[in-house]
Amino acid sequence: MDIKPEQFLDRYGRRVLTDEGIPGVDAKEGMGSTTEVMKGAVAAAIYANCPRLNNAQLDEIISWVQLYKTTL
Repeated sequence: MDIKPEQFLDRYGRRVLTDEGIPGVDAKEGMGSTTEVMKGAVAAAIYANCPRLNNAQLDEIISWVQLYKTTL
């Protein structure tokens, strides 16, 4: 499966990466609030680096992200 930048959407259905995989709300580089830019940076890192990782390594990364999730 070939993952594309347009598949990285926020909860409102807006793209968080440009066609080149650079952070940007609505696929526009440099756009967004401080936290939207942070989310775009994480998405860009995932897009750039995850294709070379195996499932066990991806599971480790998912567990690191889950450390920061809070339950209500």
